[in-house]
Amino acid sequence: MLLGLDVGGTFTDAVIIDGHRVVATAKRRTTKDNLMYGIGEALDAVLEGYDTSNIEQVTLSTTVVTNTIVEEKEQVVDLYVITGPGRNVDDIFPVEPIYLQGYTDHRGIVVEGTPADAVRGIAKMVQAHSGTDLAAVSAKFGVRNPHEELSITEKLKNTYHTISNGSLLSGSLNFPRRTISAYFNSAVTPVFTVFKKNVEEALNIRHITAPLHILKADGGSLPMEHMVSRPVETAFTGPAATVLGLSALGAIGKKHTVALDIGGTTTDISLWKYGKPLMTKSGVSIREYPSAVRSFAVTSVGIGGESVVRLKDGDLTVGPERVGPSVALGGNKPTLGDALIVLGHASYGDADLATQSLQQLARVLQANWKHGECEDTFGNHNSEKQCTHNMSALDVAQLIVEKALEIIQHGIDEVVQAENKRPIYVVADIVNPDVFVPEHIVVVGGTAPSLGPSIGEYLELPVTIPENAAVANAIGAALALSTIELTVHVDTKRRLLVIPELGIKQQNCTLKRAEQVVERAKETLSEEAIRLGLDTAQEIEVISIEDFPVVEGWQSMERLITVKVQLAAGVKHYVE
Repeated sequence: MLLGLDVGGTFTDAVIIDGHRVVATAKRRTTKDNLMYGIGEALDAVLEGYDTSNIEQVTLSTTVVTNTIVEEKEQVVDLYVITGPGRNVDDIFPVEPIYLQGYTDHRGIVVEGTPADAVRGIAKMVQAHSGTDLAAVSAKFGVRNPHEELSITEKLKNTYHTISNGSLLSGSLNFPRRTISAYFNSAVTPVFTVFKKNVEEALNIRHITAPLHILKADGGSLPMEHMVSRPVETAFTGPAATVLGLSALGAIGKKHTVALDIGGTTTDISLWKYGKPLMTKSGVSIREYPSAVRSFAVTSVGIGGESVVRLKDGDLTVGPERVGPSVALGGNKPTLGDALIVLGHASYGDADLATQSLQQLARVLQANWKHGECEDTFGNHNSEKQCTHNMSALDVAQLIVEKALEIIQHGIDEVVQAENKRPIYVVADIVNPDVFVPEHIVVVGGTAPSLGPSIGEYLELPVTIPENAAVANAIGAALALSTIELTVHVDTKRRLLVIPELGIKQQNCTLKRAEQVVERAKETLSEEAIRLGLDTAQEIEVISIEDFPVVEGWQSMERLITVKVQLAAGVKHYVE
């Protein structure tokens, strides 16, 4: 049996999957002040009647890292960079960096080393001022030769408890993105470490000894122990769990599909082409900073089942804030969920309380009409008709839902327009452009059954709401395949091989052709998978191959070859 947990912004979901069947589900409120309480409630509910010794693996997705970043509650980090010549980078990082002497060129040649004594002296002064035990180190072209990064890290170990390296987190060229990843990786390490300890204690109390994995933003999972050194990759795992859940439920099909995950606070929008989700091209943005963290292309809009309904200047607004549960569940502010209950689309909580809350709104709107503000409130939509009769709770509920649908449509339109404006890099895409035109809507999340049909009618598109849509994220987490990626860079002239994510630099490399580098990359990835205890039977896919000639004396005799491979992300199987 597999146990999946999804700790969302509003609800914590848990599922048990036995073979191809979902045999138990639970949904409990997320307790933000004490996450472990909500997680414990979800675990106790889903495990009732099951022998925990039969659980083979626990996989979770969590908002812990995401919330820490979004709420700007990360810890102070001293950021050390080795830039060499080039543009000033003061304005592109979350903090002012500490510049160290040194320079590695585009071939990975250390043109100027960083003096050891200087690094130690600078670190003592910097740390004395900041008072932090967290640091990050990133060097331009560090992925071509990580020597300087690793050397500096070694010199800083007596000063800092946690040090993140840009080249160990990503093997891709893009110094700013790697540096931002390294900074945030250290910044969220303390909160992630505490979260890991609490989750392990919660599982131990319930006698669950199965391996514990955590989801990454790219849709793969890795052992929790391994992720302690790279917690930034667990940011935005909620959207990743959504994508995997949609895959596991087999609801996408081969059309151009818009998938919506409607939670309590937000709606996540993902686009699918021919059954595959779109990925971010270079990495996800962490706040306004572009990182090297690979992620599905998912956009969130501020509308969910518990989006608060307010009157502002005579106008009715829905979201983006969430201030608590729906009135039907004991809250004190009406929400989209209350409107769905009044319309008969949802049946939970106290319907009378929901009706009363919307009736109060109706009376305020009615008072606005008497002061000639009807047109401001309703625009041109049935304004005259609305002004001529007493407004009911049902009228307000319909208006709330319509405004929510407008927000969702606007979000979809923006995501689709952004996809269709993406730069074209190959001739084939110019000759045969593949414009994304939505043909199908799939809706999951707790609000899916109550709002999904209305979305289909509003957008005039067929809608699918799969079984177990309310806990799709937890299903996705439970069934996530483990995935890691590696980059192998070979300079045939210098006979140098570098694997930045593992800190490997090998001289006297005899590889000469791209296909040889691919084979070496696959072999190394398999060895690393075995070391981590992952499934070595998984497919290894080649993400990219770069093969550039080195021209000297008007001849091309040598090459720069870079190959990126990964254990294929996805789900173990569909669920029935």
